[in-house]
Amino acid sequence: MKFKDYFTPKSMVYTGEHTNIKTTIKHYQYNAQELVVTDDFVKKEGFKHYIQVVGLSEVDKIMALKEIYPVEPLILEDVFNVSQRVKMDDRKEYIFAVFHVNYFKESVKEDYMSLLFFKDTIITFHEKDPECLEALYPLFDNYQELRERNTDFLFYQILDIITDRHIDLMEHNQMVTEQIEEEILEYKSVDQEEFYQMRKSLLKLKSNVSPILNQIDKIIQSPKGYISTDQYPYFDDLKDHLSRLDERLNDARELMRHLLDLHINNQSNKMNEIMKTLTLFSAIFIPLSFLTGFFGMNFVHFDVLTYENAVLVFVLGCFILAAGMVYLFKRMNWFK
Repeated sequence: MKFKDYFTPKSMVYTGEHTNIKTTIKHYQYNAQELVVTDDFVKKEGFKHYIQVVGLSEVDKIMALKEIYPVEPLILEDVFNVSQRVKMDDRKEYIFAVFHVNYFKESVKEDYMSLLFFKDTIITFHEKDPECLEALYPLFDNYQELRERNTDFLFYQILDIITDRHIDLMEHNQMVTEQIEEEILEYKSVDQEEFYQMRKSLLKLKSNVSPILNQIDKIIQSPKGYISTDQYPYFDDLKDHLSRLDERLNDARELMRHLLDLHINNQSNKMNEIMKTLTLFSAIFIPLSFLTGFFGMNFVHFDVLTYENAVLVFVLGCFILAAGMVYLFKRMNWFK
């Protein structure tokens, strides 16, 4: 980063590339009996709230939430800085979380999302329309349990959807990895760009899954009671899914490392075969080159050169010598 691009602390500057997307606010206000959708941050009494902010370019519009929610300036700065690592921080009155969601939809995609989790409100921030959360919106209309429970259940639903997206991508990656393995074992070669893209995808997925698994216990056991005890079974199930996904990622990374070693060995063996072939041809032509040089010397008294069929005898001798060496090499199993 150039010095002129340095931002002082608490600078509310959007650092992403989607500057052309206008900021929109969708506010789901719900309880067991009613669901109201608005386009501002204003809270209605007796309701729970899910606020989705799409587009981070209009900073002033987003900063209006400070009038209702006690969000620290440094946290808001992190909301606009979309290069944040995956994390879940327990703040004074809320949880601040950052997620990079990888998923497969015709191709591998990634969404950035930051999240504020208050006792009665969850706010998520997105650079663009979050395709990764498509499964969440119908739940407000069709899933009565979501509307009856507290916002910690909504927090679980969001984490569960993210985890399912990661699992789907893992399934896709596993299929591609199996194809790569088959190519290496059967054809002794592989598309190197595809191979390294797969390794990169696994590493990125690992970096997005492991922090959630490592930090979720801290949020569940927080003395501030963000997660009620009746939600523990759901979060235990979520941790189980994350744990198994993390293990599969470790196994996949280990497999890719072995496949890389196998690929390098295949390339080395192929090069050795080429060098062996070239060496055998060189070995055959060394004595032939000697004979050619010997009989090509300009001696005055060299009677064999005056023999009528000398050329024919010389050529025939060279063929016999070459055939004899090939036979010898095959007997010694130097080539097939």
